[in-house]
Amino acid sequence: MSGFGFNSGEQASIAIDNDSGWPELSTGEFRQHRRIPEFFEEAVIADSLNRSSAEIQQVLITIVSSHELGADAPFTLNVSSGQSTSPDFTQKQKSIYRGAVYARSHADLLGYFSAVDQKESGANKASEPEQQEAILAQSNRSVRLLLGRGRAGVHSL
Repeated sequence: MSGFGFNSGEQASIAIDNDSGWPELSTGEFRQHRRIPEFFEEAVIADSLNRSSAEIQQVLITIVSSHELGADAPFTLNVSSGQSTSPDFTQKQKSIYRGAVYARSHADLLGYFSAVDQKESGANKASEPEQQEAILAQSNRSVRLLLGRGRAGVHSL
């Protein structure tokens, strides 16, 4: 892909949510955790991380803020200025949150990755919808874990 003039090594990692109170994410860390090749543009990955973090945050805020489920959540939400809401996560919960966002973003970008990466694939490669569902399931398991819920008998997210 270097023939197209793009070299990700020249682009700096982009920080996501570094001032929001939510765990900080970055495109560089995402690349390391999800083994994303360097030829994918940093801005595209940052946009996906922003979408994915917003989705996960919305789910967590909605469930923890509800009276029936929120009392059992293993963390609390801090509300400042009446608008900004952030969690009171432990270090372990921050790690789980990052895993949920990175998995969701990986699933979000799967179509983009397959369109850009045109390498031959082996006969045992799963189809794109199956891969996307498996990766989204990773994200959903992390969200359930953050909420103190197990795999079976979990309220629908």
